[in-house]
Amino acid sequence: MIIDWSKAPEWATELAVNPYNEKAWLAEEGYSYLIGNGGVVPWSYETAFARTAFKSIEVRPAPWTGEGLPPVGLEVECTFDYWGYWLKGKVLYYGKKMIFMEQESPKGSFEGSMMPDGIKFRPIRTPEQIAEETRIAELNLMIGAIKDYPGGRHGVDHLTQLKIHEEVCINLYDAGWRKQVTP
Repeated sequence: MIIDWSKAPEWATELAVNPYNEKAWLAEEGYSYLIGNGGVVPWSYETAFARTAFKSIEVRPAPWTGEGLPPVGLEVECTFDYWGYWLKGKVLYYGKKMIFMEQESPKGSFEGSMMPDGIKFRPIRTPEQIAEETRIAELNLMIGAIKDYPGGRHGVDHLTQLKIHEEVCINLYDAGWRKQVTP
């Protein structure tokens, strides 16, 4: 049986069956039947089954951290060493020698297979992670633009001078300064 954990309540830690073979999501605070209204029946409720009455079907897998291959059904970003960009996709199936995915590209979504050699996966980045990557890229451009500026040595070694430039650029960026596009 393949369990689609994306349909499970966030609080659920496992899927189990009661003595009447009714499936339920389980957690520390109680359980909820799959066919029910989604409410949690506390273990302490007098008509509730005891925790020991349930037989576990599957424990929720730990979230994928980016190490190894992502689980089937997970939406991820993938790239090859030679691509130079990342594509969003969903892992559909692992074959003996191929990975089958549904991918999104600028031209639309498609299903395809790829050999695992050279492919890299990462979790889909949050908007905060994307903003931080953009910030770092823009800061690197700013620092690169002034690193060779003949502003004097100020009696410090070259590494210290670079750190000062970096700190100045970070402060300017955080204050809202950006490169303006000329019309």
